[in-house]
Amino acid sequence: MNNFNKYIKINKASWNERTKIHIKSSFYNNKDFKKHINSLNSIELNQLNNIQNKKLLHLQCHFGQDSISLAKLGAKVTAVDFSNIAIKNAKKLANELNINVTFIEKNILSLNLNEEFDVIFSSYGVLGWLPDLKKWGYTISKHLKKGGQFILTEFHPFIALLDEKQYDYFYKQQPDLEKEYGSYTDGGKNILIEDCWWNHSLTDIFVSLESNGLKLQSFCEFDYSPYLLEGMIERSPGKFVLKRRKKQKLPYVFTLQATKK
Repeated sequence: MNNFNKYIKINKASWNERTKIHIKSSFYNNKDFKKHINSLNSIELNQLNNIQNKKLLHLQCHFGQDSISLAKLGAKVTAVDFSNIAIKNAKKLANELNINVTFIEKNILSLNLNEEFDVIFSSYGVLGWLPDLKKWGYTISKHLKKGGQFILTEFHPFIALLDEKQYDYFYKQQPDLEKEYGSYTDGGKNILIEDCWWNHSLTDIFVSLESNGLKLQSFCEFDYSPYLLEGMIERSPGKFVLKRRKKQKLPYVFTLQATKK
């Protein structure tokens, strides 16, 4: 992990800046969230099923909207993120809404909570910030009860191949380094943000889980994104696709469920 520390520091700084932008953005729409207290899409809700009274660990929780939504559904939520700004704002948001969530500032690759959970959950744009999926798989296995369920909803790694920046599909230790103004949301167009990104193939994802004692139970691909991102149009209500690829059926998102043996 020492070889990756400098990149992780860059990404932590990136997410501290992004959080400041995201909290004020219409993309996350905090004002509306406070009224309805649900930021989860049907894709992940269909995977979660009944989480009432279950101990749930949310990895890479950002500033807490999904964590709070999970707690509102009845789960006993512990949520982790490496951004101190995100965790600070997550605690503030949960306190304002009077919903109990335990938020922890920590790099999940070195997480050691000394407790196990019924469910571990993570979603959307999380894996590319991780330099080592074997340690990711270990973190999940270490904190999941035997028979417990890991649920992941993530953007499909294939989509990276369609980017004009010509990302690789297969993992390489040296990350893609980028400097761009703003984030993927509205706002912050005058703020320069530096990122380090690792693409991970589906094979790498599956192997990192299986090699850490997790058995894949289901895998499903979706031909749309539930979020309107750059270059996308709305194909049908709540379903977004790349404008220049609108006639093609492409995998935008996938979900998987895995159980600890």
